[in-house]
Amino acid sequence: MKIIWTFTLLMIPGVLSSISVTGYSGGGVSITCRYDRGYTDKNKYFCRGQWSSCSDLIKTNIKNKRVDSGRFSLYDDTRAAVFTVTIRDLSEQDSDVYYCGTDIYGKVDPHTEVNLNVVTAADCCQKSISLSAAAGGSVNISCRYPQSHSADVKFVCRRSGSDLCAEETSVKESRRWSAEGQMQLYDDREQQLLTGIISHVTQQHSAEYWCGVQSDPGHKSFITRVLVTVTDVQKTTSSPASVFNTSTSTITSESPNTLKGLYLIISLVLVLLVLIIIGVLLLVLYKKHQSRAGGDSSSQTGAEKHEVVSNTGCDYEEIKDSHKQLPTNPSVSPDCVYATAQLPTNPSVSPDCVYATVQKDTGDSQIFITSAEDLNYSVVNFQKKADCPEGVRLRNNQDYSEYAAVNHLTD
Repeated sequence: MKIIWTFTLLMIPGVLSSISVTGYSGGGVSITCRYDRGYTDKNKYFCRGQWSSCSDLIKTNIKNKRVDSGRFSLYDDTRAAVFTVTIRDLSEQDSDVYYCGTDIYGKVDPHTEVNLNVVTAADCCQKSISLSAAAGGSVNISCRYPQSHSADVKFVCRRSGSDLCAEETSVKESRRWSAEGQMQLYDDREQQLLTGIISHVTQQHSAEYWCGVQSDPGHKSFITRVLVTVTDVQKTTSSPASVFNTSTSTITSESPNTLKGLYLIISLVLVLLVLIIIGVLLLVLYKKHQSRAGGDSSSQTGAEKHEVVSNTGCDYEEIKDSHKQLPTNPSVSPDCVYATAQLPTNPSVSPDCVYATVQKDTGDSQIFITSAEDLNYSVVNFQKKADCPEGVRLRNNQDYSEYAAVNHLTD
């Protein structure tokens, strides 16, 4: 509300001053009237209409306490020798001339003339807005005001009962934060935008607030009503919809610095989850690789080991075929098995050692000895014992044959 002070010295007895006040539809105004300190004990009143027929809207002899009468309230501050009249829920029909004065018996009452003009500012300002936040979060209040008030002091007040401004935080400079308690204000005069932030809210912050302008320390115009609701997060339901709504309200009401911190925390959590997933995948791949390597090593070791067959205390090595090609002499039967028989050349070898021949299952002994360069098989020898059989049955992937330890040359 634009408040224009016009001090006029009138010749009419009892007239102290005359002021013009502009109010906004749906809002309210607060008007301060001064009086002589000698009249602190007198009744105070506020009336409407011409002085000769002015009808009282509110009148009281109560001191230092707020008195209500419908949309009007009056507070007489005897220490400051002023009384303040507040009008709520303004409409254009409230535009008129008013007087605030002191009732003095037998004399013309000293009074102040108030010219109130109520207008609608729908093109710039909202009449009412509602905000909500979870306990512990923050609430952002944004209110626009008419350009004519750019140079005026801006404020956010908390209402208590009939007092529209029980608690007040104001800002006097453009684009500079002003803090008082948990409330911070920022006035962008180029955008005609007043921003207020209430941090670390609790359920006690659930209340009605007002954004307004102040042209003079004693006169205020309330433009936009702000209804703030703070919910207790411990009592909210755990359904997905309620969790989403609570999170949305909290994020919406957070200050810019808080939002940046929240985004940073979310980013770090996502990066940590990605690293954990990658680590798990690498561990699984490593385990699979180790299992395969261990299986191959076991099969290879098992294939290379010689199977030992025990028979009455006698050990024979399994014959391992090196898959060397047999001689291609056409005169030799493919069913023949070749071996080289040699006498021992080591003098320390016992004369009891004998060299066995290679036998097929039919029992026919066949030994074919060719030239030295055609020999393809290693020496066959046994320690002859009375309790050891001359042959042992060994398994291969083909037929069953009786051999006495025959090994192919592995050169």
